[in-house]
Amino acid sequence: MTSHLQIPEQVLAQALSEKLSAETLAALLEHPEIAAELLPVFEQPPFADDYVPRAIAVLLDDVTVLEWQDGQMTYECSQIAADYQPELVEWLIDGETAYFSVQGREVINRLPSVPQLNLETLKALEENPCKPL
Repeated sequence: MTSHLQIPEQVLAQALSEKLSAETLAALLEHPEIAAELLPVFEQPPFADDYVPRAIAVLLDDVTVLEWQDGQMTYECSQIAADYQPELVEWLIDGETAYFSVQGREVINRLPSVPQLNLETLKALEENPCKPL
């Protein structure tokens, strides 16, 4: 999330209150610029069951820690502490926000089922985010 939209917090809260729990909304509103950037993403449909992504990027606290392109890892973070707990987690699929969480609370998940992702490889990244696969 890098653009900077200016929307009054009250308008954001109203627009998001029907989409998020009160706890998740409060956590997201601690980042009003990001909340504003996510508003249009709520209107995007989930990725189709047969969608095959070409590029995946994972960002922790707005820093890219993993990039995958056409079946190959093209970038992995150099160091992340084993006990690091990011405030913000974002997955980009082909440049689009596909998943976003704040303080461990899911905000957006457009990935109900994307079977072409190698879930075992991605699971390994959760366990050792900076280790070779």
